[in-house]
Amino acid sequence: MGVQLKLMEPRIISSANYITFINPTSHPDRVMSEHDFLYMIDGSWRIMEEDILFEMHSDDLLILPAGRHHYGNGLSTPHNKHMYIHVKPLETECLSNAAVTGGCAVGTGRLLPADEAAAFTEFHSLIHCQSNPHIKELFQEIIAECWDLSPFRESKLSLLLNLLLIELKEQQDKPYCAASNSILEEASRLIQTTPQTFFTGKELAERFYVCERTLSNQFKKVYGKSLYAFQMDVKLEMVRQFLLSQPDVKLHETALNFGFCDEFHLSRTFKKKYGVSPSKYREITGA
Repeated sequence: MGVQLKLMEPRIISSANYITFINPTSHPDRVMSEHDFLYMIDGSWRIMEEDILFEMHSDDLLILPAGRHHYGNGLSTPHNKHMYIHVKPLETECLSNAAVTGGCAVGTGRLLPADEAAAFTEFHSLIHCQSNPHIKELFQEIIAECWDLSPFRESKLSLLLNLLLIELKEQQDKPYCAASNSILEEASRLIQTTPQTFFTGKELAERFYVCERTLSNQFKKVYGKSLYAFQMDVKLEMVRQFLLSQPDVKLHETALNFGFCDEFHLSRTFKKKYGVSPSKYREITGA
């Protein structure tokens, strides 16, 4: 059936929290005036929306839009743990999601004009998030922010929710992602966040519990280059940006910051990629 939502719009979150059902429990039978985002932490649940069944398992996210009837189909597993976010919908979202089911938005009696449909982004109702831990982290961050007393709380919540929607859109549009691709994402993130370290294939393979040859082959398949070349390109681009933003830092310190054994090693590899030495690059750019 899908869900129609607008991206990068101001958002109001009315509530968000964690829920644990010690005993098996059915999902509430209701039609909400708010969008209901559910993230399953542990367990499973069978939830109906109109006449469509969604089976939720760990690290699945379900979007139940405002104005549609949803209810349980049986009981949850014992010790079910999940998170929820309730979001006030835009009026046009209510109209659009009602139009999908052939109805009218609750309390409006109106259908969405056809020429407005292009403004919406189509989301799957059920999105599998096992390969993207950042979605779960954003969900948790939103809940934490709901309890914060910061004067910027509402603005931060709106931004976080829009970021969550973008992550969900990217996640659902990915082709099927095997575990190896998920590991590649984690490995590349580790490389980017620890630029002072050069990792060997063996070190990364042991860290992510995979075969070194498999990891190496996947890097070539996905990124079109070896693990070593990928790391070198990331580090040299970081060095290039560092030279511009930190013009007073000596080159030998720059080399240490990005995992090069010395200034000579850095200069040689930098010149090979960019055609000029780091010092010459600074001179040309005026850094």
